[in-house]
Amino acid sequence: MLVVIMMLLLAVPVIGCLLFMKAVRVVVTRRLTRKSGAAAWAEGAGWLLCCAVLAYGVGVGAMFLSPWPDWCPVVRFPDDPDPSAVPPHPRVENSWFPLEARCVSDVHAPVDSIPSAVNPVLLTSLAGAAGCVSMAVWHRRGEKGGSH
Repeated sequence: MLVVIMMLLLAVPVIGCLLFMKAVRVVVTRRLTRKSGAAAWAEGAGWLLCCAVLAYGVGVGAMFLSPWPDWCPVVRFPDDPDPSAVPPHPRVENSWFPLEARCVSDVHAPVDSIPSAVNPVLLTSLAGAAGCVSMAVWHRRGEKGGSH
């Protein structure tokens, strides 16, 4: 698992650079792709999958590279009740999909360490990639059958 996490964290800057270069190319040429039909939809699915991997990598990076698990058990807020009356029992809750890493206590609101945009970008990118794949399949069937 550690190897997968390290590979994901190393892939984030590479994918970020690739997406940036694609964005610059789109702005300069004013075209998303030179391909047409099913190949264009397949390329779009690939770029959306890159966006999903980038978002997931950013979330995993925030989960593992932030110092919040160290302060979670000792966090205190000014409006917390007297600790002798109610013990706080803080705990860390993690989820891999959708990404969640929260410090939860009985006496205050949960504190999340994952950026709020990660899960919406991840889910939107995956849904868009699924749509692009279905359009590529539909176009491929149309090319083989002669018409849509």
